[in-house]
Amino acid sequence: MVVITFLGSGAAIPSVWRSLPGILVTHEGLNILMDAGEGVQLRLQEVGVSPLRLTHILISHLHADHFNGLLGLIATMQLLNRVTQLTIIGPAPIRDWLPDLPFLNVIELHESSQERVIIGSEKFEIHYITAYHNLLDNAYSLLFKKPVGKFNPRKAKELGVPVHLWRRLHMGESVRVGNRLITPQDVVDNVGNPYIKVVYTGDTAPGDNVIAISRSADVLIHDSTYLDDMDMNEVHKLGHSTCIDAVNDAVKAGVNLLALTHVSYRYGMDYWNRFMSCAVPRFPRSIVALNGLKIDLAPS
Repeated sequence: MVVITFLGSGAAIPSVWRSLPGILVTHEGLNILMDAGEGVQLRLQEVGVSPLRLTHILISHLHADHFNGLLGLIATMQLLNRVTQLTIIGPAPIRDWLPDLPFLNVIELHESSQERVIIGSEKFEIHYITAYHNLLDNAYSLLFKKPVGKFNPRKAKELGVPVHLWRRLHMGESVRVGNRLITPQDVVDNVGNPYIKVVYTGDTAPGDNVIAISRSADVLIHDSTYLDDMDMNEVHKLGHSTCIDAVNDAVKAGVNLLALTHVSYRYGMDYWNRFMSCAVPRFPRSIVALNGLKIDLAPS
């Protein structure tokens, strides 16, 4: 199961009801933190996750509200004598901001208008594309491998497929049995998408790059800094989106669920209702991020 936990969903200035950006995504031993705003260590403690368990940290961009918690987090890992590798991914020149420690593996990203693979393995992949902010911002796509349909053991037996190859076929791989190539379509009913896909935009105005990386996402976590009471041209000049922008990107990308985040400090404690009222009539599968909100994505 893939679990998304919102550690913070605010923008620039923290408040008692909205911490600064931080999203934890977990799946089968992977603990991926997307952005590390001020206070992220305390938020991790509140959800029971030690910094030593983090496997990857993805920084969307180098504005303080997304980045200021990272150095303290690394310092805590050092004090706890971390030895296992931690991969930190972010825009250049992120390496210049980080200490030179044996457990850190730093990957710097440069501008790209095409979706690119950063990490690819049998279990999961991380992709990125450049979004639309006022400095280099990465929109990330996390793809977690899942069964591609309902496995049919009768078909597998008829084709002489050894049992030890069944899982590979169920997970969407083709295998060879003697001189024959057996595909998932041969032994799996209702073959569908082999991934659970989670997309996070960071800070961004709406646009084609965001739509491209978000296509058919199970969850799109989209910048929604402002309500639709703002001048959209001014919002876009700042490199941000309104709730309507986020909805439009979600519709064009054909996502299953839209999560609005990065809500401006100007909106008070009633912000949840106001953003839901903006988004849901236009895209019913919308939610607004809250501190501690969890989304469970079970393979179907």
